[in-house]
Amino acid sequence: MSLFKKEYDQFLEKAQKHNFKSPDGIFINDFSLPKDTIFGIDINNFLIIILPLNNQISGFQIKDFMRLKDKTVFFVENDNKKIIGSPLIFKRKNKNDHLSLLSQINQILKSDEYLNLLAQYFDFLQKAHNSRNNFNSAAFFAEACTILKLLKTLPHIADQWDSSANSTIDIAPSELNPAIEVKSTINEFERIHTLSIHQIKYFQRNINSLLASVVVFHDGAVSCKSICEKLISRLKPDERGYKYIQGFLLAYSDITSFTESCFDEGMTINSIRFYETTFDDLPLNNPPKWLIGGNLKISTDFLKESKNF
Repeated sequence: MSLFKKEYDQFLEKAQKHNFKSPDGIFINDFSLPKDTIFGIDINNFLIIILPLNNQISGFQIKDFMRLKDKTVFFVENDNKKIIGSPLIFKRKNKNDHLSLLSQINQILKSDEYLNLLAQYFDFLQKAHNSRNNFNSAAFFAEACTILKLLKTLPHIADQWDSSANSTIDIAPSELNPAIEVKSTINEFERIHTLSIHQIKYFQRNINSLLASVVVFHDGAVSCKSICEKLISRLKPDERGYKYIQGFLLAYSDITSFTESCFDEGMTINSIRFYETTFDDLPLNNPPKWLIGGNLKISTDFLKESKNF
């Protein structure tokens, strides 16, 4: 794809100057992806990838971001012919976003298991896009710094990252790592964090789980986008963590606080502390029926710091 990257600017320029004859037209690139998968640009300057599908993956739409349609007929503008296929429509016009998506689709199509891998990748993108409304740059940066710190001793920890508003725990457990919930603060003198009742109950049921407390320092030079790019540079493209983080890079690319709000990476990473969290003195194993939710503020001054991390 390195050679293709050098040519993509030239291709985009031609496509954008083209006078489309049909609203369903596509200006295709001479370069194709594995399995003879063609791609091009439509009249809106959206990236269109005609995937080798035969209704094995159901169509879907992620508002203002991406759509997979069932078999559709297209007019090839620069070849005066019609083609039929299942188009993946990427509703972004940024060249680097195009290249990022093409690179991942290219990697997936090389595999004999490409159908399962495509479905998994689309799920990652859906989750990333759904979490946009709850995006908090400082909290996200704290999670990314925690993953970056742990990569040194746990090279597959990014595979366990599950940063979303619906997840109880940010880093899922595996054979190599305990479950880890990441909490952030900008107060370097007092670490007070908020946990939900559901998280407290999770810690009580899973006594080896840890709480990562992170002080996020502003006035740095590293954005959430930058640290995501740093993370995937240390991962392999076929790893779950790579695809998951690349999903953020695509879904959040138009969020200003993701691309422009900057923090101090070194001081933030150095601030990370891991705490044991049994919470066995809270009577939540058999809570009253009326207790269906809520939040608790806790101070790490009264928690035991883990010796293993």
